[in-house]
Amino acid sequence: MAYKFPIQSIASKLSVSTNDNENKENITLIWFDPNIGSHEDIEKIKQQLRLINDYVIFSTDFGHCIKLIQSIDKEKIFLITSGSEAKQILSRKSTCGQIDSVFIFCTNKTPHEHLLNEYERIIGIYVNLDDLYQSIKEQLNFIDKQIQAFSFFDPHEKLTEKLSKESAAFLWFQLFNYVINQLPRNQQAKQQMLHICKEYYRGNRKEIKLIEEFERMYRSKDAIRWYLKQSFVYKLINKALRTEDIDLLYIFQFFISDLSEVLQQEHKQILLSKEKILNVYRGVKFDKEEFKKLKENQGKLISTNGYLSTSRRKSLALHFAMKPTKRIDVVSVLFHIQCNIQQINQCITFADVSEFSEYPEEQEVLFDLNACFFIESIEEHELLTIIKMSLSTEGQKIKKDYLELIQKQTDKQSILIVFGRLLCDIGEYDKSLKYFRQLLNDPNNEDHAWIEFNMGRILAVKGELNEARKYYDRAYNRMMNYRPARIKDFAHIFNNIGVILYQQEKYDEALHYHQQALKMQELFYPSGHIDIVQSLNNIGNVFDIQRKYNQALTYHQRVLKIQEKFYSPDHVDIARSLSNMALIFSDQGNYDEALDYHQRVLKIQEKCYPSGHIDIASTLNNIGVCYEGQNNQDAALDYYQRSLTMHKNFLPVDHPNRQKTETNIRRLTGKE
Repeated sequence: MAYKFPIQSIASKLSVSTNDNENKENITLIWFDPNIGSHEDIEKIKQQLRLINDYVIFSTDFGHCIKLIQSIDKEKIFLITSGSEAKQILSRKSTCGQIDSVFIFCTNKTPHEHLLNEYERIIGIYVNLDDLYQSIKEQLNFIDKQIQAFSFFDPHEKLTEKLSKESAAFLWFQLFNYVINQLPRNQQAKQQMLHICKEYYRGNRKEIKLIEEFERMYRSKDAIRWYLKQSFVYKLINKALRTEDIDLLYIFQFFISDLSEVLQQEHKQILLSKEKILNVYRGVKFDKEEFKKLKENQGKLISTNGYLSTSRRKSLALHFAMKPTKRIDVVSVLFHIQCNIQQINQCITFADVSEFSEYPEEQEVLFDLNACFFIESIEEHELLTIIKMSLSTEGQKIKKDYLELIQKQTDKQSILIVFGRLLCDIGEYDKSLKYFRQLLNDPNNEDHAWIEFNMGRILAVKGELNEARKYYDRAYNRMMNYRPARIKDFAHIFNNIGVILYQQEKYDEALHYHQQALKMQELFYPSGHIDIVQSLNNIGNVFDIQRKYNQALTYHQRVLKIQEKFYSPDHVDIARSLSNMALIFSDQGNYDEALDYHQRVLKIQEKCYPSGHIDIASTLNNIGVCYEGQNNQDAALDYYQRSLTMHKNFLPVDHPNRQKTETNIRRLTGKE
């Protein structure tokens, strides 16, 4: 990005960035020095730093610098500053989380050398710029290879439409590769990608040169080579995958599709070889918190949120894992991954990419985005932890089963739409909206009505009820204009409009829409069919809020009777029906009956969601309400506290359900 400020004005600015966009790479480089504007070579420094790391911010105000550091949560921070300023910043616990590395630049090393022993994040003290640049470059190359995000799936969790956030994130990455390959791949997609990259890196000579080379020379067969260059392609795609940046991933879909295709071709070479078992390794240093999360998920399925780079050479992986560091808050980890080649066959794509690499001696094996592993064991030793994993096809099976489940429940909505729904289910509402808007703008997309329906669904979850209603109305009008009109699908829209009206406390109108939905469903399904339960359930909920408890109970009992014909006794939908009935008993003051039902609900939920779930947190709270109604305050408080502990894992501070539980706790502790 071209600089838009004169050199002499830098000291008067709070902070100045070398790139006007948000950072789309993994590292933010911050140079803090109140006197930086007096440096005669400042423009040259800026240019040199951008050759190493594109995103650089110069700050001259201490308070503003602290706020800046605290605001960065998606990148690691490299901080350049003087010795005295480094001590001020690092002594604040609130700033340490994202600061990965500190480089002290000063005229005299001696007064600051004691800081090297006091703060393990300080990489070194430098008195000349060339040494500083070299150190930053080495640390950046090391950190760039370490950054990896993971998703987990508990194989004991039952697949339902309403997944835990963790499992939905896992499935999102299982679906991503398939979805991206359904999107158009043409010269226009390539030019769009290059245009965005040129705009982003404007003013960065090094990256612009590479982008122009890519434009002239790139062919699909070169995808692996370009990814391994660790140029703009590598940096932007990996950050976009790690942060689920829908806009950027959509822009790069042309390259991601090419890379997937070439990896599949190279994967065939492994299948044709005589190898039966492939052992590969990866050496990393994890923050203790990251390592703790891995330990907690032993025995689960794991997928990386991006491509996974490994090596056939155990010694090379050990070198990365054991690289000396002064930091005491990291754990050296060696991943040992075993791949049964014949068993995996073509379900999961991985390839030996040595011939495409600038460093063929590293014997790199690269896994595509759909790779899924099972954590077999974690062996902790004094200096090194060894995590043994096996490549697993279970992720493919889970993806297939989930798609069948969702498409059955949503009248076979396309996988492109299911993918956007998953984004919503993991709480990424804005990303999900962006994704659906991109689908809506694609003239080749076959089903704008379902796209608008899902946009309404997201807006409703966000609480933007009036906007949601507009999208439901648009979806309805589209369905009306189809020939023949899609009357069968109207029920989905009417039910969701009814839910909006319920939230707006327009209960009579809500009841009307739910009853209309039921009438339409009964035109196509017999009275005991599973597809009518949503309407029956919604009608029951309206009667409950209107205190027509007997009518409410009748509808929920109808729901339960139907579900028991179609589902096993421990199905999560049966738990929801039992919960609705329990809430009615509670509203009637029948706490004994309510408690019995809630306990049945809890048993099913704990079986379906062994790793915890927001629904379990709600049930724990509801059990607390029953105990409080029975004047058993100790038991009530215990369940409220258990509920709050789980809420904290799933919900933000301002979520109504979490606040309700906190209010319950305050009320009881206030009585005591």
